[in-house]
Amino acid sequence: MVNRRNFIQYSSAAALAVSMPGFAVAQQRLLPTRPIPGSDESLPIIGLGNSSSFRAEDQSVASNLIDIFLDHGGRYIDAGGSSRNSIGRLGIEKNAAETLFIGNYLDPGDEDAMRQEAHIVARAQGKSALDLVHTRSLGGFRAQHDRYRALKEEGLVRFIGIARSGKQNFDAIEKLIVDGLVDFVQVNYSLVEPEAADRLLPLAMDKGVAVNINRPFINGDYFSMIRGHELPQWSAEFDCESWAQFSLKFILAHPAVNCVLTETANPKHAVDNLGAGFGRLPDDNEQQRMLEVIRGISV
Repeated sequence: MVNRRNFIQYSSAAALAVSMPGFAVAQQRLLPTRPIPGSDESLPIIGLGNSSSFRAEDQSVASNLIDIFLDHGGRYIDAGGSSRNSIGRLGIEKNAAETLFIGNYLDPGDEDAMRQEAHIVARAQGKSALDLVHTRSLGGFRAQHDRYRALKEEGLVRFIGIARSGKQNFDAIEKLIVDGLVDFVQVNYSLVEPEAADRLLPLAMDKGVAVNINRPFINGDYFSMIRGHELPQWSAEFDCESWAQFSLKFILAHPAVNCVLTETANPKHAVDNLGAGFGRLPDDNEQQRMLEVIRGISV
C-alpha cells in the first residue's frame, strides 16, 4: 500500500518547484487507471477540470499544474472556451500532446461548422483526432447525434458524449445511455449530491458507458460546509488525510466512475487532490458512515 503521507511530502516539492532538474516521472507514484468501456484504453482516476488558471490563460500557474499532473501519471483535462487553446499549447510545448486526454466541448450546429471547429481545435492541441467531444445541450445532442457520430466515423473525434450536472437532467441522460448514443457522460456525484448512484451510475456501468464526475466539491461549497469540523479519525483506515480526499475517495469508491475532475489553481491543492487516488478506497459500510458525517454537518 502506498504511504500517502510520504506521497504528500515529496509531491509538495513538485507543487512548489516542478522545474527542479532530474525530477523524473519514474520517481513518482503513478495514478491508478480504469478502462474506458468498449476500448483498449484506460484513464487515470483523477483528472483536471476547467480551472480558472486555464480559462484566464495564466500560463505560469497552468504550466505548473500540468507538470504536477503529468508527473503523477495524469491524463484527462476538461477544456472549454479559451482553455482549449491554452491547454493545447502547453501540451505541445511539453511534448505531451498525445499523452493528454482532453475533453472538449462542441455544441450542436451546422454540420460543416462543427467539422471545421473540430479541425481547428485538433490542430491547436497537436492531435490528429480530438479525444473526446461533448456538449451540455442534451436536447441538441439527441437531435443532432448523427453529426457527432459522423465526426467520429470520419476520424476527427474518438469519443462523444454529454456533460451536465443537476439531478433534474438525470432522466434525459439515462435515456441517452439506454439508446446507445453516448460513449461518455460527465455528471455530478459526491457526498453532498449522491443521487446519481441511485440509477444513473449503475445504468452507465451496465451499458458500457464511461463516466467522468464533476462538482466533487460543489464549486467550493463543500469546504464552506466542513470548515471548523475535524476530519474523522477513522478515515485514516482508508488512507484519507484531508477533507478534499474524503470527498474524492467517496466518489472513486463507485465502480462506475472512470475519472473525477478536480478544479484548482493552487498547486498544493492539486497535490492533495492527486493523493486521493492512492491507498485504499472506502468500502460500502465506510461510505455510509461518510454520508452520515456530511448529512450531520449539513443539518
